[in-house]
Amino acid sequence: MDFLDILKEKAFLGREFLTWLWFKSEQTGGSVEIPGGKVIEVVFHDRMTLDLIDVDTPQTVSIKGEFSELREGLAAIRERKKIEEARISFKNPDNEYSVIIKGSWFSFGSLKTPRTAPIEEGGEEDVEGAFLEKMGLIEEGIGLIDSLFEYFISLRISESWETLELPRIRKWASYGATTI
Repeated sequence: MDFLDILKEKAFLGREFLTWLWFKSEQTGGSVEIPGGKVIEVVFHDRMTLDLIDVDTPQTVSIKGEFSELREGLAAIRERKKIEEARISFKNPDNEYSVIIKGSWFSFGSLKTPRTAPIEEGGEEDVEGAFLEKMGLIEEGIGLIDSLFEYFISLRISESWETLELPRIRKWASYGATTI
């Protein structure tokens, strides 16, 4: 089995992660507590794509726009569609990040970090400092997503996934199929 086959076989994990994360953020008012007592604020925004790709005629639902309501996304989940892409904000006590996550490949379409201080008419040290600050913010933002994904994976492979978490997700979405 080559690398692309492995990725295709595991594509469901990114899509399940996005569904679980949406569920968690809705159930907790946006505050997701991960092991270690760390709390990450999670908000799903006005951009989401859901699809049903494992059928003869693929179906896609796109939700975009400033006043879009994600209830259309829940209706799509009830129809067995899965989240393929979503714009999400993550916030820790210090900083807020916005990212578009693509589920199948678990890739980022963009990552918006907090603003950094403007570079003054200084020397090379100012430019280097601004670069290092930006890199630190990118690392922190990706770290927040990594922490959430690690928490999801630990739940996903635990016994409580089938007995507790999955039934809660199904109830939230009023979705009774055998998979997310």
